[in-house]
Amino acid sequence: MSGNTMKEDLLLTAFAKFATGVSGELDAESTQAAKAALIDALAVSLGALPHPPAQRARKYAAMFDVPQGVTVWGSGQRTNVEAATLVNGVPLRGYDYNDFYFGKAAGHPSDIIPGLLALAEARGYTGKQVLTALAVGYDVCISLFDTFDIDSNGWDYPMLVSIAAVCAFSRLVGLSQTATREAIAIAVVSNYVSDESESHELNARGDLTMWKRFNGSDAIRHAVYSVLLAEVGVEGVVRPFEGRSGLLAKIKTPDEVIQRLFDRLDPSKPLKRVTEVRYKRWPVGSRGQSAIQSAISLAGKVEDMANAQSVTIYTDEMVYDHLVRRRSDPWHPFSRETADHSLPYIVTAALLEGQIKLESFEVDRVVSPERQKFLNEKVKVEIDPALCLGAAGGFITRVEVTDAAGKVHKGDAKPHPGHPLQPLTREDMEAKFFENVDPIFGHVHSQNVLRAIWSFDSHPNVKDLVGLLVHPNPETLKTAEVE
Repeated sequence: MSGNTMKEDLLLTAFAKFATGVSGELDAESTQAAKAALIDALAVSLGALPHPPAQRARKYAAMFDVPQGVTVWGSGQRTNVEAATLVNGVPLRGYDYNDFYFGKAAGHPSDIIPGLLALAEARGYTGKQVLTALAVGYDVCISLFDTFDIDSNGWDYPMLVSIAAVCAFSRLVGLSQTATREAIAIAVVSNYVSDESESHELNARGDLTMWKRFNGSDAIRHAVYSVLLAEVGVEGVVRPFEGRSGLLAKIKTPDEVIQRLFDRLDPSKPLKRVTEVRYKRWPVGSRGQSAIQSAISLAGKVEDMANAQSVTIYTDEMVYDHLVRRRSDPWHPFSRETADHSLPYIVTAALLEGQIKLESFEVDRVVSPERQKFLNEKVKVEIDPALCLGAAGGFITRVEVTDAAGKVHKGDAKPHPGHPLQPLTREDMEAKFFENVDPIFGHVHSQNVLRAIWSFDSHPNVKDLVGLLVHPNPETLKTAEVE
C-alpha cells in the first residue's frame, strides 16, 4: 500500500537485532557460566523426576507419542518438541531450586533450558550452539528483569522469560532478523502470564497450587511454538511493545529505563550476563537461603539442640513478608510446600538436622510431634531493620539460639552461597549436583552426566547428553500418590 506511514516498533527491532547479530563467541568466563547454568538446571530437574507434578506431566506426554521425537527426561518417552519442552520443564521448577535473578522483576532464567535441549535434539545442533543460545537468552532475560516492574501489574515472571526464550530459540534455529521479529511479536501479545500462581492461595488439599510447577515451562513451550510458527512464515502483530495496547502501554516504564534496555541490547557487546545469575544451595526459595546458612552455622556449637530453650529468627522485611506474613499458618506446616515456604519450619529443620536436603520436607518429618512441638513452642520471628537490605544484600537472616543452660549462640548473618557476594565454587556446584542426582541415578551415572556437561562445548550433537537423562529403570520414578 503506497503512502504507508506505519511506525516501526523500535524495541522489537532491537530484540531481533540482538538475538541474530550478537557474537556467538563466548569468552572463558561466560562459557563456564553457561555450563554452570546447565549443570544446576539438570541437577534440580533430575532430582525432581519423582515429584508428583513431574509424573503427571509425563502422563500428559504419553498422549502425544512420537517414536522419532524428542526425549522426555527420566522416562525416555518420545514426544513432539513443544510437549517435551513443557514436560521437561516441570521438574526444573519442582522444588523451587533452580537459578534466579532479582531486578525490578525476579524470576528463573534457566526455564529456557528444556526448550533449548528439545530443539537442539530435534534438529541435531551442537553443544556449542546450545551454549551460545543459552547466553543470548540469559542476556535478554536479565535485561528484561532489570527493566520491567511486572509485579505491580499482577503478572508473573514467565511473561518476560518467554521473550528471552524466543530470542534464544531464534538464534539456535537460525531465524532471520525478520522472522525473529515475528516470533517475538507472537509471543509477547499472547503470553501475559497472571501472577495468581504466586497468590499463596491453598487448593482443595490445603496445599499450594500445582500450576506453579507448570507456568514457567508452559511459557517456554509457547516460545517454542512462536518460533516454529514464524519459521514457516506466520506473522505476529506489528507493534507488540510500542503499539496502542502493547507491553509498554501496559507497564508504565520511565523513558530513561527503556533507554538503558536499548543500551543493553547492543549486539556489538559480548554475551556476559549469564555470569550474573544467582543460585540456591538449598531446596527452598531464594528468601530462605540466608536463614539456612545462619542455622547451619550453629551446628556443633549448641549441645543438645532439641532441648534448646528458644530460637529467635531476625530477618529482612521482604523475607518476613514472603515466608511468614503471607502464609496461612507458617507455624503449622503439613506438607512439603507449606513447609518449604515457612521460615519458622526452614530454620527448625536446619537446626535439628544440621543441614537441609530434599528429605527435610518429607511429610513424616514435617508433621512429626517432636518437630511440631519445637517449632511451636520455641521459635519466633522478628524483623530487624539492620538486616533489611533486600535482594541486593542477600535477604539476610540471623538465627539466635538460647541453649538449655541459657547461653545465647548467634548464627552467621551474611548472603547465602550462590549470591554474587558469595558465589558458588565449582566444588559447591558439583556437590549440589550429586546431592540431587545420586539418589535417583546413582553416583556413577551422575558422574557421567556431569562430565558430559563440562565438555558440552565439544559435543557434535546434544543427543550425547540427552541420552544420559533417561533413567535405566523409569518405573522407579513413579510413586503411589500418582496412579
